Amino acid sequence: MDYVDINTAKTLPGLRLVLTAGVPAPWSEAAKTILKLKKVDYVAVAQQGGAVNDELVSWTRHRNAPIALYENDAPRVRWLEILHLAERLGSGPALLPTEQSQRMSMVALVNEICGESGFAWHARLLMLDAIYQAVGDKVLGSPMFLDYRFTPGCAEHAKLEVQQALSLIGDTIISQRRKGSDYLIGDSLTAADIYWVFFSQLLDPLPPEISATPESLLRTWRATAAALEEFDPVLTEQRDLTIQKHIDVPLDF
Repeated sequence: MDYVDINTAKTLPGLRLVLTAGVPAPWSEAAKTILKLKKVDYVAVAQQGGAVNDELVSWTRHRNAPIALYENDAPRVRWLEILHLAERLGSGPALLPTEQSQRMSMVALVNEICGESGFAWHARLLMLDAIYQAVGDKVLGSPMFLDYRFTPGCAEHAKLEVQQALSLIGDTIISQRRKGSDYLIGDSLTAADIYWVFFSQLLDPLPPEISATPESLLRTWRATAAALEEFDPVLTEQRDLTIQKHIDVPLDF
């Protein structure tokens, strides 16, 4: 992935997309894929995962990625904001269902996958707990620990929340397969399928031929599966099916 620096990005028209550089960060990879599927061009701007990113904060008032900056609009940082922008600027089949009940179901499901207090939020707490157990109190003031409001002893509740989210996603997959659908919502690809592809990495990382993930990040992600001990293989089967049908690989980050 080719990135421009922040000073250059400030001067450019159109869509600038801030992405976590050098790793297949789930939020960033999902945003990139949605824009690609919708045929929306953008300029990539690098964010450093887990870092202070002072220059980025000065420009956008946000530290994390992804951040979509279109023309003079306010920065878009929430997954649904970025999806709406992609639908407005892009072309091709909709990734946000037009039928109301399916749209409501999709938004609710994606929020459970990657929204605040959803699967990814609590999986991250399990990862942070693994770091905390290894390093101790000195990490408690770091940006990631503060952002996720980590407290010692939170892992038990986080594990329960992750299990409940995975049960919901697994039940959704099974229900859809009984209806003859390969997708999480309805009978066609939606943003829910894309988000699950990349957030399932927190449960089971993608193989190296698809994603050359740094070993340091893999060790962190494996904390989720280690805490759970086991999970329904239908969760990764669904992910692999979506990749096979819709996602260009290997990933470029």
